[in-house]
Amino acid sequence: MKKKLRIKRLNHTVFFSTVLLKIIVFAVVFTCLSTKAFAHGDLTKQILKKTEEISKSPNNFELYYQRGLLYQQHVEYPKAMEDYLKSQALGNTDSVLQYRIAELNYLSEDYNNALNSITVYLDIIPTDVKAKKLEAQILFHLKSYQESLSAYQYVIEHMEDIRPEDILEFTDIILAENNENYAQAIETIEVGLGKLGSNTIALQLKKLEYLKESDDIEKALQQYDYFIVEYKRKEFWYYKKANYLVEQNRTEEANIALKQATIAIDQLDAKFKKMESIIELEDKIKHLENSLNN
Repeated sequence: MKKKLRIKRLNHTVFFSTVLLKIIVFAVVFTCLSTKAFAHGDLTKQILKKTEEISKSPNNFELYYQRGLLYQQHVEYPKAMEDYLKSQALGNTDSVLQYRIAELNYLSEDYNNALNSITVYLDIIPTDVKAKKLEAQILFHLKSYQESLSAYQYVIEHMEDIRPEDILEFTDIILAENNENYAQAIETIEVGLGKLGSNTIALQLKKLEYLKESDDIEKALQQYDYFIVEYKRKEFWYYKKANYLVEQNRTEEANIALKQATIAIDQLDAKFKKMESIIELEDKIKHLENSLNN
């Protein structure tokens, strides 16, 4: 039931009309498909060109490595591995080849061989942050969560261009190792907010999720207040807060939040009040108010 309520709460953040949303989605999908098709077409040409070069220099290990990388980008993993191994057999001892073999094994879901390869690479370059991240990801899939945590901790501490998804991936590992360790997961989110900025939406949303999952009601309510203060469309966040208060059997506070949501809607420009998402929200507010007061 709780899971269903969480899913339901996520459906109240649409701020555009249905028609506009469909146009945006179509445009994004069309652009992505066009870009992907172009990229793959370009890769095919590069592979053909590289194959022609190999036919002229069949013992050049660098050419096999280069074509292997193109095959990997083209998601032709068996062919990529064949070229990587051929490059290695011809004398390529560059450590980057070992990394690519590990990466390719990981992408192919051959996690045991991926771990063997990345271990060899890290024996040569133990401080490579990108490789430590790959090691952590491999260990996660092998369910070696404690070792994965240790590797990813190094990543978090040393990665210069850290992204929200890196922080979120680390919290996934934390909770996989101990599904009740929300304290460390939230602490990691805070570290991420410190590095990336306090208004990093993906991290703030995940923080709210973890606070709710850990039943830290007061801090979860403070997190709802954060969104109400920081974001313009306060009416949706007041309604979300009201829903959460209802779940906690705090009816009086839920009614107050619903009234605040109504006030926020009243303060909107007329053009926003006519939006389908706002009309739907008003209906939901009334329905929830009726259920609380009857």
